[in-house]
Amino acid sequence: MLTKEKPPIKLNHFPETEKSKKPFYFLKKRLFLIGFFVILGMGFGIYSVFPEPQSQEDQLTDLINRIESGEDLPSGEMRDYCHLMAVLRDSISPQCVCVLDGINWDNPPKNPEKLPKVWELIQDEPNNGNRLRFQDKTYTKIVVGFDATNSNGDERPHWHRENPNKKKGQEYLDQHCNTLYAVCIKIHTFT
Repeated sequence: MLTKEKPPIKLNHFPETEKSKKPFYFLKKRLFLIGFFVILGMGFGIYSVFPEPQSQEDQLTDLINRIESGEDLPSGEMRDYCHLMAVLRDSISPQCVCVLDGINWDNPPKNPEKLPKVWELIQDEPNNGNRLRFQDKTYTKIVVGFDATNSNGDERPHWHRENPNKKKGQEYLDQHCNTLYAVCIKIHTFT
C-alpha cells in the first residue's frame, strides 16, 4: 500500500508581526495612564491655586467692614452690598433704595404703566385723590406712590418714594435719597 504524503501545513501565523503589535499595545495603554495622571495632577494644581468662593454671608461681612472703614464702594459692589443686605438681613437703607429701585428719579415715568416690570400695585386709594402705591417684587421694603392730584384736588401727577426706615416726619426720600423732613413732599411733579 502506498501512503500518501501529507502536504505540509501552512501556518498563517507570523510571530514577527505579533511581536511587533504587542509593544505598541502596551505603549498605548501606558500613554493613556500617563496622560490621565498628568491631567489629574493639573486639575488638583489649579484647584489649589484658586481660592474657595466666599459664601454670601462672608461677602456681606467683607463689604460691611469696608464701608465701616470709610471706603467708598464702586457702584457694582454697592449694588451687591444693598442686595445682600435686603436678602440676608431684611434691611434696606435709604442709600440702597436709590441703588435698587431701578427708577431714574431725574426723569421718572410719567405714569404708573411705565414703571419697570418688577413693580406691582399693592394699594389703590380711589377715594384719596387717586393715589396708587407700588412695591418692588424683589425687595419688599421699597415702595413708591403715584398721586394724580395735589392737596387742593387739582390734577397734578407726582411721585412719592417711601423711606423704608420710616420715622415720624421722615416718611419720604427725595430724588437723591435724602430723608425729607416733611409729611408729604413730592419727588417730581409733571407739568
